[in-house]
Amino acid sequence: MSKSLQAGSKSSSELVVGVALTVSPSLIRTDVVELYEEENRPMVLNRSLLQSPLTSRYEFTHKAIWAVSLPQTNPTWDAIKCYTVGPALPDLEHWAFVAKGHFPGLPDMDAYFIAQFNSDSYIPTAEERKKEKKGGVKKYHFAADLVEKNKRHAALLLCTTKEKTHVWAYLQDNRGEWKSMGDILKEPKGELVSKNFNESQWKMMSKPLKLGEINDLMYKTSLVGQEYTPADKNCQLFAKDMYRLAS
Repeated sequence: MSKSLQAGSKSSSELVVGVALTVSPSLIRTDVVELYEEENRPMVLNRSLLQSPLTSRYEFTHKAIWAVSLPQTNPTWDAIKCYTVGPALPDLEHWAFVAKGHFPGLPDMDAYFIAQFNSDSYIPTAEERKKEKKGGVKKYHFAADLVEKNKRHAALLLCTTKEKTHVWAYLQDNRGEWKSMGDILKEPKGELVSKNFNESQWKMMSKPLKLGEINDLMYKTSLVGQEYTPADKNCQLFAKDMYRLAS
């Protein structure tokens, strides 16, 4: 994977809905860091954010899968080629699960929950997490990201290079097929297609989920305790699992 830079431009204390919290700035790949603005950068979901009396109140009501084409320099390409004989491969897609929410009483205070399973990801089992809580060495660092207000920043988290910044949405239809529902970002430089809420690009969940509730769904997917493999235990399986669980 590409080298990464911390997204936080100041200290580890960020302003989150008006209150300073100790948060972990997300890792932004050096190839796309220049595309980010200074405000409302992604944050790694950690205990501080999940237990905060403010951010823990976010209610997530809509879900989608976002996708981006992988550059052919990505390590996943080389791994997939090992399974393939014949003509050139079509574009490979990286998928992420995304949920959209808001702060109660503040409909303009949007938040985006972004969860991705990458080649270096590992989701610890309940037993492994329990050992860490009891004072064991923190070995597992799998986490989702939280982005406040900035839809473009949420979508840029999928991108590994500034040349591949076309991000689009998928929804599952009544027959179980995945349909492209239009663009989120377009090239060049990951330009946001629309700042407004586009209902056709989201599926409403049956009930709102708090930040902690939707975060817990990651530990109910079929990839818990599994190492990444490009053929089957991959980003697309994880995103589909999250979409199903966030019913």
